[in-house]
Amino acid sequence: MSFSIFGTGMLKGLVVTFKNLLRRPVTVQYPEQRLNLSRRERGTVLAWSMEKCIGCYTCQQACPHGCISIETAPEGTLLNEPAPCSTKCPAHVDAARYIRCIADGKPEEAVAVIREKIPFPSVCAYICAHPCENACNRREIDEAISIRKLKRFAADHDNGEWKKNVRQSTPTGKKVAIIGAGPAGLTVAYYLSRKGHSIRVFESLPKAGGMMKVGIPDYRLPPTILEKDIQEIENMGVKIDTNSRVESVSALMSQGYQAVFVGIGAHQAMALGVPGNNDSGVLGGVDFLREINLGQHVPLGNRVAIIGGGNTAIDCARTAIREGANEVSLIYRRTRAEMPAAPEEVEEAVDEGVRLVFLAAPSKVFQQDGKLFLECIRMKLGEEDSSGRCRPEPIEGSEYITELDHIISAVSQSPIVPKEFAMEIDRGNRLIVDKETLASKTPGVYAGGDAVLGPATVIECIAQGRIAASSIDKYLGGNGDITEILAAPEEPLCRTGSPLEDFRPAGDTIPHESRLHTYEGVEIGWAQKDALSECSRCLRCDIRYKPQKWELKGGQCIYCGLCVEACPFNALFMGTEYERSSYRLAEQVLQKEELLTPQVRQASGYYHPEIAATLPEQTLSIDAEKKPKNGDKK
Repeated sequence: MSFSIFGTGMLKGLVVTFKNLLRRPVTVQYPEQRLNLSRRERGTVLAWSMEKCIGCYTCQQACPHGCISIETAPEGTLLNEPAPCSTKCPAHVDAARYIRCIADGKPEEAVAVIREKIPFPSVCAYICAHPCENACNRREIDEAISIRKLKRFAADHDNGEWKKNVRQSTPTGKKVAIIGAGPAGLTVAYYLSRKGHSIRVFESLPKAGGMMKVGIPDYRLPPTILEKDIQEIENMGVKIDTNSRVESVSALMSQGYQAVFVGIGAHQAMALGVPGNNDSGVLGGVDFLREINLGQHVPLGNRVAIIGGGNTAIDCARTAIREGANEVSLIYRRTRAEMPAAPEEVEEAVDEGVRLVFLAAPSKVFQQDGKLFLECIRMKLGEEDSSGRCRPEPIEGSEYITELDHIISAVSQSPIVPKEFAMEIDRGNRLIVDKETLASKTPGVYAGGDAVLGPATVIECIAQGRIAASSIDKYLGGNGDITEILAAPEEPLCRTGSPLEDFRPAGDTIPHESRLHTYEGVEIGWAQKDALSECSRCLRCDIRYKPQKWELKGGQCIYCGLCVEACPFNALFMGTEYERSSYRLAEQVLQKEELLTPQVRQASGYYHPEIAATLPEQTLSIDAEKKPKNGDKK
């Protein structure tokens, strides 16, 4: 660095120094001062609550400087509240507990835990959208536990042990008809059969499973896996009639059925909504998948474009590759960050050769000289819409044209409700029912799944099936209790030390060259070693391991607040006392007794908006001079 540059910097610094030399210091007032009380966001001391802490080690592992040291008792006690992963699951499957079963070397016991809430453990193990992982507290440290893959490990090692605890109710003499053998309808059938009711399922397709069968490709959900779960439902006494279309709900009631559940799914592909979208070269996404899953071959040609960004669009793209298309493009009007499709599915699609085209939307479909063309327009992201995502806006004059052999519309789908059902529908053709009971306005008629929600996940439809089963049982004179206890009472495992510090084990798939020409299942399940390694990362958020030591190295702590943000149970917070000079001593270690939160300590609003809302606005003393006095004009 030259002397002239160095000297210029020094001169500029001196100018600033002398300019402010005689001014009052700019400082934030402390809460203890009488003048304008400050809104404190971070605070000057770290406080810890023994009552809230469960010894999960999250704060210790989140600290970037290693300031926190914890030791807990090896014995744990179950909390009254379930773990966040279980709460987030629409069906409230106790993921934390079945992970512990796997860790204890009892995968068959894990299946029993899963089956207490859902009749499709194997299906969900392969294709569940795993919302539980989005709630996993392990995300605060590195990445969420791979809950779905652990469920698959359990399902792959199911030996039927859970059947020993199955209790069948005595027959009630009541008959219930189920329209649709999808995840919602079969869930209703399963639980009502267990309650002693006589159940018959009517399915218009040649095979049972609904969207699980015709909407999810075999490479994601092998047919034998689906058939295994459906067979267990049939073993409970449920009768399934395929190729049996129901034209009238009232006709079923007149045949002696005391209740009817309508679970017809959402099998109608939504049109692109642009000129030319009815061209013969444009296929519906769910129509395309249905034909393939029922064993039909759909000639696509070499160049195919899929419109959409959800899981159906990804399934269509990967299926088109397997059907022989050489150039497959997926066109989405937003960016990859906004895609509703599962990230791992998007990665698989890219790995298999699907080309992703973002910020583009179709504007016209047309034929010229016997060839199919798609006109698209470039998009930009604007303000957020009701979904929380940025609204795509067209860029004027940015249209471009692509020649294709086929276009597949996978933007969405809706139910097809026959008028003869005489049921209320909304603008999206979805059935209108009571949100709490799923009852329609016709006594004894209920509905759920995609027919009510629109395109939904399998686990969401299963959750609706549970609600409907309970409601129908009450309607038929039962207590509505579909609770099952299939697993043995749990004794919380002892734990020594903190959870394993590591990331998820790497997944494995069948060879890439085989994937492009077969519908064989792509994903390979974990070996026991990998499953146990993943289990050891679980924080066990529904168990309290009493902290015997909780220390803070005060001289190293910079009060960055990362431990406060990471703590899932609000056991840590910043206080608003004066700074202690002793904190600057590197040799000082504060024991848990010194960090306990006394009643008189004022919490800061850092990472606690409910506290921040109660604190006064922050005031700089230099700004206090600018405030108008009484009688002065503003």
